Amino acid sequence: MKPRILISRSPESSGLYEAAVEKAGGEALSFHCPDPEMDFDGLILAGGGDVDPSEFGESDLGSREIDLPRDKVELALVNRCVCENKPILGICRGHQVVNIALGGNIYQDLSPALLEVHAQTSEGKNRTHPVRLSIMTMLGDLYGQEILVNSSHHQANRQFGQGLYATAWDAVGVVEAMQHGSLPIWTVQFHPEQMTGTNGEPDGQKIFDFFLEQCRKFTDK
Repeated sequence: MKPRILISRSPESSGLYEAAVEKAGGEALSFHCPDPEMDFDGLILAGGGDVDPSEFGESDLGSREIDLPRDKVELALVNRCVCENKPILGICRGHQVVNIALGGNIYQDLSPALLEVHAQTSEGKNRTHPVRLSIMTMLGDLYGQEILVNSSHHQANRQFGQGLYATAWDAVGVVEAMQHGSLPIWTVQFHPEQMTGTNGEPDGQKIFDFFLEQCRKFTDK
């Protein structure tokens, strides 16, 4: 039986998340603002706009494209997965949603110098930069000590939520990935669904393959 992977996404999502899940052997259940009570085996929180700063106790200091209904649904989904020990993969916005749901907070708008590295170009294209990886972590096991990632964000995790620790950083310490110390939760700031493995680029499908393996462990119990 294929693991059923709930993908919580923006309305304009391109379908790449679904394709990666299906390539890894899962069944993709893809929605904007899905029902938090629906049946699934693993959760992917996809990219998109910013989380309402009120969710981590701050006023708006540069957040953009806030989607309040999506915030509420995804925070509820994280809490449910934590309670039920269901695997979570957070991607870009999802990397931040998981952190906020577990009590952390974020930098709402990176400095101009950091935006030159991390934000999309004025033409709307992703930038790329190297990140260093911690050993004996999901990313370290899959890719080694360093990979080149795509980048299209203007926010970043600041204080970590309960149980989370960093597993990847850019050259000046911006956190590019996290995982949980005891729960099946992994997050990345970049977009593995867009990393094809061609022209020397790392293959992002490895992350989805890993995640589906974890979800199978829970469906087999």
